[in-house]
Amino acid sequence: MCKISKIRSRRSWPSLRIVLLLAGLLTVSGVAKEKSKMNVLVFFMDDLRPELGCYGETYIQTPQMDRLASEGVLFERAYCQQAICGPSRISMLAGKYPDRLGIQDLWTPLRKSIPDAMSLPRYFKEAGYRTLSFGKVYHHQGDDKEYWTELPDRPGQKYADPEVLESIRMRSEEADKLGMSTREKFSYTAGPPTEIAEVEDEVYQDGAVAEQAIEALGRYKEEPFFMCVGFSKPHLPFAAPKTYWDLYEREQFEVPERTLPVDAPDIAFTNWGELRAYQGMPGDGFLSDEQTRELRHGYAASVSFADAQLGKVMAELDRIGLRENTIVVMWGDHGYKLGDHGQWCKHTNFELDTRVPFIVSAPGFAKGERSRALVEMIDIFPTLVDLTGGEVPSVLDGQSLGPVLRDPSASFRPFAISEYRRGKVIGYTLRNARWRYTEWINTETKRVLAKELYDHEETQLSRVNLVDRGEYAKLVSKLSTQLDSLGRLEVVPLRKRQ
Repeated sequence: MCKISKIRSRRSWPSLRIVLLLAGLLTVSGVAKEKSKMNVLVFFMDDLRPELGCYGETYIQTPQMDRLASEGVLFERAYCQQAICGPSRISMLAGKYPDRLGIQDLWTPLRKSIPDAMSLPRYFKEAGYRTLSFGKVYHHQGDDKEYWTELPDRPGQKYADPEVLESIRMRSEEADKLGMSTREKFSYTAGPPTEIAEVEDEVYQDGAVAEQAIEALGRYKEEPFFMCVGFSKPHLPFAAPKTYWDLYEREQFEVPERTLPVDAPDIAFTNWGELRAYQGMPGDGFLSDEQTRELRHGYAASVSFADAQLGKVMAELDRIGLRENTIVVMWGDHGYKLGDHGQWCKHTNFELDTRVPFIVSAPGFAKGERSRALVEMIDIFPTLVDLTGGEVPSVLDGQSLGPVLRDPSASFRPFAISEYRRGKVIGYTLRNARWRYTEWINTETKRVLAKELYDHEETQLSRVNLVDRGEYAKLVSKLSTQLDSLGRLEVVPLRKRQ
């Protein structure tokens, strides 16, 4: 080998080492960047009213949710887009209003209706996250299946009593043989509305779901994850371990007034068939005082049960050292009536149905703060994209809450919109800082069939429909114009059941 060749050969080794070193550094940098992605943990609560300790209500014990509120921003004026779980959850997960999606009933999954829809699990999976779904996230368990890294069956039971479970199983088989519809089958197979059982938490669905989530946190702690944990409580049946019933005395629960809002149109209400389907409930008329107190007691026990399960998951997040790298959201899919006005359940546009609990705890943002900003649940999608450094998809209807999380005193929306569909009629509600205004519209004729106006300056209850009172004529006109400006009548037709 000539002298020049020897020199070149010797010089090539340092160059090669430098190249390999740089390649190694780039690889380590890539891993570090991957690990530095902010995790996302979203708790879904079913039928949860914003009546928790952190919301100023002392009659229900929710220490874990209260702690979460102390670590983030609690939104006092948060509203779902439709007070029924299927459309509400799809609306939140897709970041669009139910009428824009054309999904306004319980029977329509997202993917069968809109195969190419953008959704939170799709977004985060395409962004390189592990996407994990435990418990009740979508109403339809298999929805968005291709975009979940893990989508196990919902574990646990609705009831702990083996005889109740066996009775439901047998009646379910009979219903299938008789060819009953989903709605008919629900009424035929429903069990008792309450249950007190001396069992461990994990016997019931929410306790088992918490265990699933805790186990998954351990497996995915080294990877960025988007995890949804759906607790079914306090949804009916109000079944929970005796431990949580014992937190309360039956006598502490009052029976609300059974007076309907004055001058409210009939279309605004339901006959709360969901509760009537359960054993021992009357086919019509009001519940007795005894039944009312029992159900309100059961609801409180179920809320405390769900609260404890949330606390278990959060404790594991702390234990494995991920709390400071995880955005945590807790939201309720809609509100609930507990005998208020003599009414039960949801399925209406009233304040009690559409106002929901909503807490966001994000590292680097405000802690222990409260916001009076008007926000909607379609804002969750763009907020999570924004907080994790992504580009918000242009198809979304919502807006990022980043500015409010930085400054909870900041205003956000001039009003929040909710809706409820009854066949060919949709009720659209506009909620501003004080007033709730609703128009019930025939989607075929575009004719307004009824209007409602309620003053919520001092109460959640809708006491008097003021829409026909002369002194409110200008206000009604203004609110109606605002509602019209949104183009709500240019809606996607109700999609046929797939």
